[in-house]
Amino acid sequence: MLNFSLSHLPNSINSRMQAFRFSNKLLAGFMAFAALGLLTGLFAGLAKLGFLRDVNLHIPGGLHGPLMINAFLGTLIGLERAAALEKRWTLSGPFLMAASVIFMLFVDLQYGSWLFTTGSFFVTLTLLHICIIQPKIYHYIMAIGGASLFIGNLLFTMGAPVFEIVIWWMGFPVLTIFGERLELNRIMRPPKKAQWAFVAFIFVWILGTALLHVNRVHGWHLVMVSTLATAIWLIKYDIARKTIKSVQWTKYSAWCLLSGYGWLILTGIFGLIYGLSAAGPIYDALLHMVFVGFVFSMIFAHASVIIPSLSGKIIPWSRYFYLPLVLLHGSLVIRIAGDFLGFYSIRSIGSWINVLAILMFLGGVLVQIGKNRSK
Repeated sequence: MLNFSLSHLPNSINSRMQAFRFSNKLLAGFMAFAALGLLTGLFAGLAKLGFLRDVNLHIPGGLHGPLMINAFLGTLIGLERAAALEKRWTLSGPFLMAASVIFMLFVDLQYGSWLFTTGSFFVTLTLLHICIIQPKIYHYIMAIGGASLFIGNLLFTMGAPVFEIVIWWMGFPVLTIFGERLELNRIMRPPKKAQWAFVAFIFVWILGTALLHVNRVHGWHLVMVSTLATAIWLIKYDIARKTIKSVQWTKYSAWCLLSGYGWLILTGIFGLIYGLSAAGPIYDALLHMVFVGFVFSMIFAHASVIIPSLSGKIIPWSRYFYLPLVLLHGSLVIRIAGDFLGFYSIRSIGSWINVLAILMFLGGVLVQIGKNRSK
């Protein structure tokens, strides 16, 4: 066996590798805060449904949205973009997002909201900086996603209710993913007309989101038309249609992607039929079709790439990961059935299994990384 040590290397190489290792540890630390945002956000979601009252941990249900959108997704996506640029100032966004978790939980929501609002501003600056470096349409779409988060956060911090700004929040992960998929699907060489159609769908989303504050019905319909059209576009042109015939993580990612697009199609259809209320079971169903059905499918799909790129830890493949994926979608069907049928108990069962599926995926990732380290 080779006894590899950094001390055997020349000083210049040694210092660079030490910096690289420190960088991975730093990024892993940020990821830990993103995970904290996820776990506390899931807890708040269950608390919002009236569960966990006997648990001696006070995380109000009202924090569910801010924690999931900002503390989890904001930190994670901001960190991924910052790591790609490798500029220190770009860490300001994920740092403030991560810090907002502590303030929301232990200090005051208002202070926490100003932190994640400022953090989303820096995340948006990071995304705009990428546009300056490489002015491509997919980077502009991601930057619009960042701006959507910032606008939503600013409105929330200024006192707007969640139901009025949730579409701005939704635009952050959705537009970010749309931009990333457009970038990754260049290999499929979609026709120019198809690419411009994609851009038009994004424009309709932005127009609908802005119009929501003037005419909620028409604005929502535009967002849903955009959602439906973009999902169909992705199913037609996404490379997942080819990689689903591959193996291991590549095949798994394709299943995640295509199933996520399926949830977007359902969101568009049901959203056009039922509209968007200010609260209630239909509101719950539509939001979770997007945030659980689509967004978490995308997280499952990209985890094998994102986590190693940030932490330096490879996630060995295991067929186990199909289990949380199936549970995620199956439990979401149960939850939505409970919403539409008006059966609170069914909705509750689906919600619990939603959380279980996400925790099982996260646990599987940690176990596989641990196994890889022990080899």
